[in-house]
Amino acid sequence: MNQRKIGIAAIGVVLTGLILFSVIRKERSPLPELIETPEVVAETIVVEPEMRYGIDVTDFEIVEGKIKRNQTIADILAPYNVSRQEIFHLDKESKKVFSVRNLVPRKKYTLLYSGEPEKRAAYFIYEPNALEYVVYSFVDGLEIYKEEREVEIVERTMAGRITATLDQSIREQGGSAALVNRVADVFGWQLDFRSIQRNDWFKVIYEDRMVDGESIGVGEVISAEFNHVKNSYMAYAYDSGSGIDYYDESGESLQRAFLKYPVEFSRISSNYNPRRYHPVLKRRTPHLGTDYAASKGTPIRAAADGTIITRGFTNGNGNWVKIKHNGTYTTGYLHMSSFGKFKQGQRVRKGDVIGYVGKTGLATGYHLCFRFWKRGKQVDFRKEKLPAENPIDPAHIDKFEALRELQNKKLDDIPKGWADKSVRASASAN
Repeated sequence: MNQRKIGIAAIGVVLTGLILFSVIRKERSPLPELIETPEVVAETIVVEPEMRYGIDVTDFEIVEGKIKRNQTIADILAPYNVSRQEIFHLDKESKKVFSVRNLVPRKKYTLLYSGEPEKRAAYFIYEPNALEYVVYSFVDGLEIYKEEREVEIVERTMAGRITATLDQSIREQGGSAALVNRVADVFGWQLDFRSIQRNDWFKVIYEDRMVDGESIGVGEVISAEFNHVKNSYMAYAYDSGSGIDYYDESGESLQRAFLKYPVEFSRISSNYNPRRYHPVLKRRTPHLGTDYAASKGTPIRAAADGTIITRGFTNGNGNWVKIKHNGTYTTGYLHMSSFGKFKQGQRVRKGDVIGYVGKTGLATGYHLCFRFWKRGKQVDFRKEKLPAENPIDPAHIDKFEALRELQNKKLDDIPKGWADKSVRASASAN
């Protein structure tokens, strides 16, 4: 009996020991948890194509250059396995968009070609100006098209003081000849820019036309102030539905039906003079026009809307154009080096380029002789009291006045750099 109890007790002790050992081992060495293996996701890298002129150029070799003097399209394309027959076809078809015979020296071009198994031109792109480009495609046959880059309009401001001429003062502030011309046109009937004085000053807000971060030229003058002999002349651009015109503070037009300067901001070299001594003929002969001296090739603009009634050459006038504006006024433009795109019988608008300054006919130097007829008789253009454009339409007065107040605030905010210098100089002197 006692042995049986002892056996049962021994078994109990063993079981108890095993249980304790199991608990202690679990506490000291926990069983490892299962670790989930993360799912591997393949990352797709998207390579953006390199685009130029709206073309994916990733798989092409690129050649950039400028048209050389006397270089033809055949000279450029022949090394890239474009056949004579293809070039002949290109020459013929390009006339519908932009003729390859009109390539101008020093203008930029880009050639895209594939290199395998041999060089083969795919695209030829020509840039006639900073805004446009022409694409001649040889991919899947011949295709020709012209595109324009997107233009960003940036508002700029400028202030300057006259030290010699308007041209010099604007250029000193970093402005261009085009801006000089715009300002001269705006105030052309209020001010004689040959008589502006030292210490006159101006402020101007204007549009800068940008393509790919670079300026390609001046747009419209938005507003301007010109202080002449301590009198301020104001100008505000406003479009009432038929295009931009310029008005003073009262809404009266600053413009006349005729441009004051048919040649962009130039110098009058000879006035209307019925008794002038002719430098070529060596005798007294009437000079029934106004001469504007300018460099060869300077654009000549139609002084007002009208129809070209003469476009040709005479021994005296050289290349010349005559425009009939209405039943009262006719204008003539003499000694051109070449004509603009407008033909005889076509309508032109004020400011359209009708030709370029030259010295053809009886002329000793480069200039435009501008003639002006009133009811069939030649008169002195500069002494004529010419009709003004219309004032602001009463229906637009409220909008114009709101625009005027906004522009006045912007003009007032443009600092006068020269005034600041004067203050500092005075302070130093004290």
